[in-house]
Amino acid sequence: MSRGKVFLISGVSVLSILVLSFLLIQGSLKTLNKEEAVKRGVILSTKISLLVHQLQKERGRTAGFLGSNGEKFKSELFEQRKLTDQAIQELSKYLNKEFLSSLPPDAQRVFLSVVIDRLNELTKVRQEVDSFKIDLKSAIKFYTSLINQLIDSVALVARHAESPQIARELLSYADFMYAKDKAGIERAVLSVAFANDKFPNNDLFTKFVGLMAQQKAFIKAFLLGAPKNVASYYKKTVLLSPSQAQVKNFENLALSSPFQGSFGVDPNLWFQVITKKIDLMHTVENYISKDLLKRITNEEEEAKTKLMEVVFVSLIALLAIVAFSFLSLKRKEG
Repeated sequence: MSRGKVFLISGVSVLSILVLSFLLIQGSLKTLNKEEAVKRGVILSTKISLLVHQLQKERGRTAGFLGSNGEKFKSELFEQRKLTDQAIQELSKYLNKEFLSSLPPDAQRVFLSVVIDRLNELTKVRQEVDSFKIDLKSAIKFYTSLINQLIDSVALVARHAESPQIARELLSYADFMYAKDKAGIERAVLSVAFANDKFPNNDLFTKFVGLMAQQKAFIKAFLLGAPKNVASYYKKTVLLSPSQAQVKNFENLALSSPFQGSFGVDPNLWFQVITKKIDLMHTVENYISKDLLKRITNEEEEAKTKLMEVVFVSLIALLAIVAFSFLSLKRKEG
């Protein structure tokens, strides 16, 4: 084989390996970047979960305050607002330019819209609540819309997950957050009913019944997509808890004589009981986020290992071609 042919074969081989290696490495880096973006999204979702949790409690206290014409929940509402503000500050720490830039574009838009626009409206709504310039329905609608936008942002992160398993768990996480939110609205609705010792109108009762049905639907969707360990943790933590049974008793009481009234229930007691259940659901949310982070971290490690394997094999192949070329030329000279 002539020197020219040796150089030609070696050059074509080296070029082929370099191109193939570049494509494989580029694909691995793209996967790693996506995993990192999803990981950041999950970290952010834990802060969102906390804020949603506090907003849900503030919504419930607000409903009780407005529904009782300011006679109940006044001090509890003001204390709850402080907790909500702390959660907003905690979320804002993470929403810096660098952190946001690593998230998917559609998720970035939602976060900026909620934090810059909607959360700024919160101060105005609170003032309207304190001065009774907003009705109960409008107040609940504002809080629910804000909460739904925050939960939607968690579902958006699922679109960009490389792993179908991670995507399913993220979507089931969002379903669970929606179920918990419906429980939060139920807390607000029954706070009004118990404060008035009956359902003041048919619309509120219909909403209560619908909320129970929606919770069942979201929980069913959550369990279908959740890993076995997550589903088991939910059942052990929430379904088998004393607070679940207590909430069910209050619900049955409300269903038994919605308009005749005479419930004889302190709305603060109801609020405390269902809050225990919702707090347990928040514990499950934290478990899900930790499980997601663990799975994503494992996939990141696998992607890094594959990247190193590609680099290693490419280097070995290049060294083999160089060695082959050197030996071929040496034989030619000999």
